[in-house]
Amino acid sequence: MIKPLWVIIPAAGVGQRMQANCPKQYLPLAGQTILDRTIDIFISHPLIAGVLVGVGENDAYWSDSKWQQHDLVHMFVGGKERCDTVQKGLRYLLDTVDVMQQDVLVHDAARPLLSQAALNRIIHHTSDQGALLAMPAKDTVKLQVLGQPLVDATLDRGTIWLAQTPQKFPAQALLDALQQAQAYGVVVTDECSAMEFSGWHPDLVIGESSNIKITLPEDLLIAEALFSYILDSNSKCNS
Repeated sequence: MIKPLWVIIPAAGVGQRMQANCPKQYLPLAGQTILDRTIDIFISHPLIAGVLVGVGENDAYWSDSKWQQHDLVHMFVGGKERCDTVQKGLRYLLDTVDVMQQDVLVHDAARPLLSQAALNRIIHHTSDQGALLAMPAKDTVKLQVLGQPLVDATLDRGTIWLAQTPQKFPAQALLDALQQAQAYGVVVTDECSAMEFSGWHPDLVIGESSNIKITLPEDLLIAEALFSYILDSNSKCNS
């Protein structure tokens, strides 16, 4: 029997590549903010115990969130980097909820198109090495000459997967791994990177192409189109 899982959503970044006048997680997507749409994915799921949202120290937008006073949503002040925010979220859980050995999910604030089917796959997947949603590479992948815009080699895309979120690991083990990586000065861009540094080999669980991370302005246009398509498809199915 699976115990309901907590979700940590690091949302303390400013999203500089988006070139917007507010942090990208607060940009509008189909009438709501990206962050509110992301939180919405988890709220009604029966195997989600709660959602922890790590916002920036000087965040001026969270107070307007529709989830700001929801019983299952808890806000905390995040850190400078993603790994700092996730660590603070894990400490919050370890101090207030008995989740030391229990798995937790970490999900990008700017992935508002995660489907319930993909969420169910990662929740129900069992592994003693943790797991993450990911997609096999479809494009030909080139390795760049260091420091130059030149091709050095073509990689075997058959062994390359593109990481997504949520990623799922035991709370205490993930905190230990993030702390260890930080102590050694290792830059980790996701939770799986920290677990790899600790010697883990997490399972790859098939994700979805639509589970995009909104990073650049064009990503927001793609997300708007996908969201409209999903809404239209759902309305046709229900009619």
